[in-house]
Amino acid sequence: MLQFFYMSKSFFSASSALLLDRIFRAGIGLLVSIAIARHYGPTEFGQLSYVLLAASLFGVFATLGLDEIGPRDMAALHSDHPSRQDMLKTILRIRSFGGLLAYFLLVVFIYIEVGNEPTWWVALILGLYLPLQSADAYDYRFRVEKKFTLIAITRTVSALISSAFKVLSVVFGWPIYAISAAMTGEYAVNSIIFSRLNKYYFQSRGSFQFNYAKQLLNRSWKIILSGLVITFQSRIEYYLIEKFLGWNSVGQYAAALKIFEVLDMAPIIFSLLLLPELAVLISGAPRKKFIEAFQCAYLGGFFIYLAMLPIMVVIIIAFPFAFGHKYDLAQDLLPFLIIRPLFGMFTAVRGVFVILEHRYIYPLIASLMGLLVSFVLALLLIPRMGLYGAVAANLLGLFSSTILADLLFYRDSCRSWWTCFSQLSFVAGKIKSSLRMKNG
Repeated sequence: MLQFFYMSKSFFSASSALLLDRIFRAGIGLLVSIAIARHYGPTEFGQLSYVLLAASLFGVFATLGLDEIGPRDMAALHSDHPSRQDMLKTILRIRSFGGLLAYFLLVVFIYIEVGNEPTWWVALILGLYLPLQSADAYDYRFRVEKKFTLIAITRTVSALISSAFKVLSVVFGWPIYAISAAMTGEYAVNSIIFSRLNKYYFQSRGSFQFNYAKQLLNRSWKIILSGLVITFQSRIEYYLIEKFLGWNSVGQYAAALKIFEVLDMAPIIFSLLLLPELAVLISGAPRKKFIEAFQCAYLGGFFIYLAMLPIMVVIIIAFPFAFGHKYDLAQDLLPFLIIRPLFGMFTAVRGVFVILEHRYIYPLIASLMGLLVSFVLALLLIPRMGLYGAVAANLLGLFSSTILADLLFYRDSCRSWWTCFSQLSFVAGKIKSSLRMKNG
C-alpha cells in the first residue's frame, strides 16, 4: 500500500526540474522580500502587499480556471477538441481578455478603497501582470510535450532578472513603484521567452476556435467560483486590518505570513507527486484500498509537517535578524502560526482525493465555511485584539475549512486523518523490506 511513496523514476526525473525551479524561486523571492520589507518599512510594504493580495483575488478572472482544464485537454486530445496549437491560441485569447478584466477590476477596487494615493499607482503598474499572465498558456503546451526543463529555465531566468531589478531599487533607494514594475516585468519576460520558444518548437501558429472557447467557459465556472471563495477566505483579514488598524499593521501581518509562505511549498509538491501515482494505484481498486491510501497519504503529510517543525523554530529565531526591529510586532505573531502549515497539508492531501473521487463541489463548500468563520471572527476580534485577532480568525477559518468541514461533509477524509497512524507498522515494515532489498 505504500507503493505511491516510491514515485516512479520517469515521473520524478521529468518533473524534478519544475520542483527545483519552484524551490529556487521561492528562496530567492523570500530573500528579496526581506530586503524590500527592511528598506521600505511596514507602511509601504503593507501597501505593496495589499495590492498583491487584491490582485490575487481578481486574478481568478485572469486564469478563468484554465490552469486545470487547459493542460488536461491538451494531453487528452479528445475528438471534439481542436489541435493543440488551436487550443493554445484559443486559451491565450480567453486568458488575455480575462486578464484585462481582472486589471480593470483591480484598479477600480483600489481607487474606491484609497483614492488617488500611492497605493493606487502601485496597482496601476503592478496590475499589468494580470493580462501578461496569459502567457502561462504556453506552459500548458510545454508540459504536455514534456519540455519541463524549458519551463524551469524560462521562469528561473525571468525571476532572476526581476529580482536583480528589485535589489537595484533597494540599493539606489528608488520609489516603491520600481518594485511594482519589476514584478510586472517578470511576467513580460516570461511572455516573450515562451512566445519565442513556442514559435521555434511548434511552427504552426494556430487559430482561435469560438466553439471550443464556449466549451472551456462552460466547464470553468465552478473552478472560478471556488477560486474566488478560497482567495476571499485566505485574504479577508488583510482588508479588515487595513480598515481597523492601518497600513503599518498590514505590513506587519504580511511580513509574518510571508516568512511562512515558503513552507506552503511542501504540501504543493507533496500533492503534485502524490496525485499521478495514486490515480494509477487505486484505479478500479476496492474501497478498502482507497481508504488505506488515504490513511497513508495523511500519515506522510504528518511526517512532512513534523520535519518542518525545526525549520519553523529556526524561522522564528532568525526573523528579527532578517527583518529588523521595525517588525517586532510581526515577530510576536510567529509562534501562533506554527500550526498553519498542518492545515495546508490537510488541504493538499484531501484535494488529491477530492479529484480522484470527482467531488469538485466539495472544496467550494469547505471554503465557504472557512470564509464565513474567518470573516465573522476577524470582524469581531481585530478591533479588540489587533493582529492577534487577525491570526486567530485566520487559523480558525482554516480549521473550519479542513477539520470541521470534513467532520460534517466528508467523513472518509475525517476518518482517514484520525486513523492514519494505524498504518505506521505497515509503513515501517515496507521501509525495512525496501532497505533490505537495497542492501542485499
